[in-house]
Amino acid sequence: MVRLSKLTDYASVILAQMAKHPDVLWSAGQLSEESSVPKPTCIKLLKLLVKGGVLNSTQGARGGYSLAKAPSQIPVKTIIEAIEGPMAITECGTDETLCRLTDHCSVMSRWRELGDQVDHILTKTTLEDLISPHTLYARSDRRIETLEVY
Repeated sequence: MVRLSKLTDYASVILAQMAKHPDVLWSAGQLSEESSVPKPTCIKLLKLLVKGGVLNSTQGARGGYSLAKAPSQIPVKTIIEAIEGPMAITECGTDETLCRLTDHCSVMSRWRELGDQVDHILTKTTLEDLISPHTLYARSDRRIETLEVY
């Protein structure tokens, strides 16, 4: 099973809260309280999301965190990679030198095809879609296609 870490799950909960009120400048304490994510974990995630370009951080007494873009402009892939790092279904999907079987592998290209399709879906799906899941299927240009391997 391909599974994202609990940190990515928590990040999506925090970002969903922020996306519901995108014009608010949030403190780590507010986000922790609103999302029920423990404050130390929340702070860690906020730093990673700033570094990943998902959030902006404003320093000072009136500082806080805000979305770097509109929720409809933040791909889920960007959120995942801010927390998890580069995505691939298999290790060789990010660096084929990580596997000693590369020269003899008969399935690497198929895994890459699947990875490309997952990448496409996660790039096409946005933070706005996470907070309003009906948008995934409501418009034909946003519909998620069935994965097909030829």
